[in-house]
Amino acid sequence: MTSRLIKILVALVILAGLIVLAASWYLSSLVLYPKSVCRKEHYVYCNDPSEIPVSFENVSFTTSDEIELKGWYMPATGSGKTIVLVHGHGGSKNEGLRFVKALHDAGFNLLVYDSRVLSGGNKAFASMGYFEKKDVKAAIDWVINKKQAQSIGVFGFSMGAATSILAMEEDLRIKAGMFSSSYASVVDELAEVGKRDFGLPEFPILPVAIFIANIRGDMDLYSVVPERSIPRISPRPVYIMQCKQDDYVDYSHAQRLYKAAKDPKSFWGVPCNRHEYLWNSNPEKVETQVVNFFKLHL
Repeated sequence: MTSRLIKILVALVILAGLIVLAASWYLSSLVLYPKSVCRKEHYVYCNDPSEIPVSFENVSFTTSDEIELKGWYMPATGSGKTIVLVHGHGGSKNEGLRFVKALHDAGFNLLVYDSRVLSGGNKAFASMGYFEKKDVKAAIDWVINKKQAQSIGVFGFSMGAATSILAMEEDLRIKAGMFSSSYASVVDELAEVGKRDFGLPEFPILPVAIFIANIRGDMDLYSVVPERSIPRISPRPVYIMQCKQDDYVDYSHAQRLYKAAKDPKSFWGVPCNRHEYLWNSNPEKVETQVVNFFKLHL
C-alpha cells in the first residue's frame, strides 16, 4: 500500500469520524433543546386559562436542584382532589389545557407548569424524564404544602407521560396516573426517530449522540426506561392510552407499557393518527375516559 493511499484512507476515516460527531452533536441538541411552539390546532388554548374560561392563579415553586418553575393553578371549590398535568418534549403548560374544563367541572383542582427546559438558567434543558421527575415531585410538594391537596393524580403527555411514570414509581403520594403517548424506552424511541426522520442507522450515530447528550446534560439516558418503572407503581392504578397510528412514538410503546404494568391497569388504543391528538380526535369520548378514571381513583 502506497503512502498516498494510506493518507487518503486516513483522511476518509477522519472525515467519517467528523461526520458522525457532527450528526451526533446535532441529534443531542435536538434532545436537549427542543423548540416550544404552541399550535392552536394541537393545544387549542395558547393563552392562559381565562381563554377556557377557568379562574386561575399564577404560581411558582422550586425543585430540589433549585430550579424555579412557573405554572397555573386552577382551584375547584371545596375539593381536596388535585391533578398535576405534565407536558411533553417541546411542549409547555398549555398542552394540558384541552382537558382542563372537563376535569375542573368534575371537581378537580388542576396544576399545569412549564418544566425545566423553559425555566431559563444553566439547567434549562430537556432530559427526557431523567431530571424532569424532580419537577413533578416539586409540583406535588407545592400542591400539598400550599393548597393542602389530599388526593393527587398525575396526567402526562408524551415525554411528560414518561416523566410521570418515573416520578410515580418513586413518589407514593401520587395515587393514580394517566399516561398518554409515552415511550417505553427513550433509547428505543431515539433509535426509531433517527431511522424514520433522518434515515440514520442506529450504529454508530445513536450511541455517540447519547454519549454526547449524557455528557452535556450530566445524565444517563439509558436509565430512562418507563417500561421498567411502571410495574413498580402497582397497586396504584394506571391508565395507558395512545393513538393507534401515532406518527412519532410508535404504538408498540403503549403496548409494551401495558404489558409491563401490573394491576390495576387500563389501556385504550385510540383511532387517531397523529402524536398526542387523542383529545383532538374525539374530545367528548376522551374527556369521559379521563374524568371517569380520576373520579374512580382519587
